[in-house]
Amino acid sequence: MKITILNWDELLKVSNINGLLKDNLNVLLEKNFHVQNISAVNIIFVSSEYIKRLNRQFRKKNDVTDVLSFDPYGQGLPAEVYICPEFIYKNTKKKNFEEEIMRDIIHGILHVSGYNHKGRFNEENANLEEMFVMQENILQNIQNEVNNRAGKSRRKIQKHKA
Repeated sequence: MKITILNWDELLKVSNINGLLKDNLNVLLEKNFHVQNISAVNIIFVSSEYIKRLNRQFRKKNDVTDVLSFDPYGQGLPAEVYICPEFIYKNTKKKNFEEEIMRDIIHGILHVSGYNHKGRFNEENANLEEMFVMQENILQNIQNEVNNRAGKSRRKIQKHKA
């Protein structure tokens, strides 16, 4: 699966994310979604106004939301996952912002991969629905890899100083 991330500036308006994550996000996502039957996904960061228009047009809901997924199956186009960093930032109260951005990206990719859920994600149902279990497992894998890469970088710097 080829993953392209667009509109980084929209994300950076809200928060300056971990540089390691930004530099490796495509690779980490592609690695964790290599078994899905999708050839390409565009992850697109958008403003509150833009995602509200999409939500109104395609879901008939006149609200801002965190993530919307579109799969133009059979049209030869990449799937699209729209992420609204502003909405996520406000709703996480700045705490765990990167984690929530990652969770929403993973959530959107799972939707275009054919997974669905019945209820809203929360701690109580995180272990009850297959999609949420997969989402949290993939999120944990990515977080572990980012942490490992950060740790390896520090060790290399320390080794060279000695």
